Amino acid sequence: MSHAARTGAAIFFDVLTDLGVEYLFGHTGGAVIPLHVELNRRMRRRDPAPKFILCRQEGGAGHAAEGYARTSGRVGVAIATSGPGATNLATPIADAHKDSIPTLFITGQVPSAAIGTDAFQEVDTVGFTRPISKHNYLVKDVRDLEWVLREAYALATRGRPGPVVVDICKDVQLAETSRDPSGQNAPRIRHREPIAFDPVKADAILAALAAAERPVVKAGGGVIHANAAAALRSFAERFAVPVTTTFNALGALPFELPHNLGMPGMHGTIPANYALRDADLILSLGGRFDDRVAVKGFATGKRIAHVDIDPSEIDKTIATDLHLVAELGDFLEHALSTGQAADHADWLARIAQWREQMPKPYGRSDYIKPQAVVEIISELTAGDATLVTGVGQHQMWSAQYYRFRRPRQWVSSGGLGTMGFGLPAAIGAWFADPAHPLVLIDGDGSFQMNIQELGTLVANRIPLKIFVLNNSFLGMVRQWEDMMDEGHHYETCLARDASCDPDCMDLDQTCRRQIPNLTGLKYVYPRLKTQRIKHPKDLREGVAQALAEPGPVLVDVWVDKAENVIPMVRPGHRLDQMIES
Repeated sequence: MSHAARTGAAIFFDVLTDLGVEYLFGHTGGAVIPLHVELNRRMRRRDPAPKFILCRQEGGAGHAAEGYARTSGRVGVAIATSGPGATNLATPIADAHKDSIPTLFITGQVPSAAIGTDAFQEVDTVGFTRPISKHNYLVKDVRDLEWVLREAYALATRGRPGPVVVDICKDVQLAETSRDPSGQNAPRIRHREPIAFDPVKADAILAALAAAERPVVKAGGGVIHANAAAALRSFAERFAVPVTTTFNALGALPFELPHNLGMPGMHGTIPANYALRDADLILSLGGRFDDRVAVKGFATGKRIAHVDIDPSEIDKTIATDLHLVAELGDFLEHALSTGQAADHADWLARIAQWREQMPKPYGRSDYIKPQAVVEIISELTAGDATLVTGVGQHQMWSAQYYRFRRPRQWVSSGGLGTMGFGLPAAIGAWFADPAHPLVLIDGDGSFQMNIQELGTLVANRIPLKIFVLNNSFLGMVRQWEDMMDEGHHYETCLARDASCDPDCMDLDQTCRRQIPNLTGLKYVYPRLKTQRIKHPKDLREGVAQALAEPGPVLVDVWVDKAENVIPMVRPGHRLDQMIES
């Protein structure tokens, strides 16, 4: 066996190739040039290596890695240079951390001897990513590079998934070391041993579930991460219990399943919030008690049970009566193997009545209703598209009105609520799963925050169908302003320019100044088709036309500017104070 020396850059690609990494989403720069030189050499030699997807900004690359990970369940990998390249990754790292997305963020760093000298494009990447990542590393010795990369990749998926950051000094990428084990440093394993499954605690939870009169399961994103959607459905049917699927768990149960209550919380469905309001037992599976769901009085008068792989989530915000730290798949497998069952027929009958308002009916007007856009897209894609969104009102309408059928088809920023997430995440989702239709529903505000990734889209000929629900506002903030802050719109009106009255507080449906003119983007990005839909009578035909196009399409849909996301539980209020109209 040859023990010929390898550079750090060669080790980098040897390891990633061995780990099965298919794609690197990134942007280049001085501190990662050695990595790109090595990649180019391998491409010319036709040697195996991940494919590099050049994004137009590092933040876009990070979100693309997230989209890949959310859709595939595999580790998404992003790469950027030091300094501003690394800091531009801060938002996608934090986004992945909040939603527990298995991702690996690779950043270049100044040469090891220059660290601490305020060198050009030097930033303490380990320091600023420490609170927003699962773990991070600074590699200053080429002999540490292989074990760090392997451990980082494993750590991204081990236990509760999350982002791991590896910061690699430029001299490490250039340095050589022998393939011989003597040329490598030994791995430093410093992670907790897994907690053994406790069948006694599991059985206590199952007994409480069977004994309850009005139990509800609150299924979180851990169901998706654990690939436990099928087991969750069997569990719900066996124990005759309704299930709310949180924002990050949408698609875990098909929309049509009678046990499925949809999304709970601030903009949750009526049956989900009614059920949580009236429950006597809430069993949380693989999810934290987020403040948008666990609203004021959430646990009052109820027993709370919690199963989660992360012990730090137990009793963190909501005190539990019963809990189990375990892999969700192990718990569901145990529950189904016991032969136990339950009967909550009266409770499910009440649930069935509430489900008649799922999704909530909405009115008609002279303007396109955003809910109608989502419903028509859902119908014409048979609920089978990979659905990506930005963040804002359009995101909540998508969560409420798209009829999800499978896990990993919902790609959206949850805990961090990152505007600009949608377009780059959709690019990553395409590389993860090109077999399903790919749809991005975005808002005119969110879409503009990473609009430059249209270049990545057309360069890679990705057949993404983009529907921008254009209301000329930062819609969700406008809704809060109107409902709780006296209707001040100065900072939220996207049609405003220097000619406008600075005191204008009107919500004028006819004011449709286009900044930018989205249909004009076809002249900027080759092969991108654009169209505009302005009237309800043209909506179905226009959506169908866009979905039938073979390449990328951007549809500018002028929706009702006054429409609000309803239901809504306002901050500081209880579920029984939900606004329904």
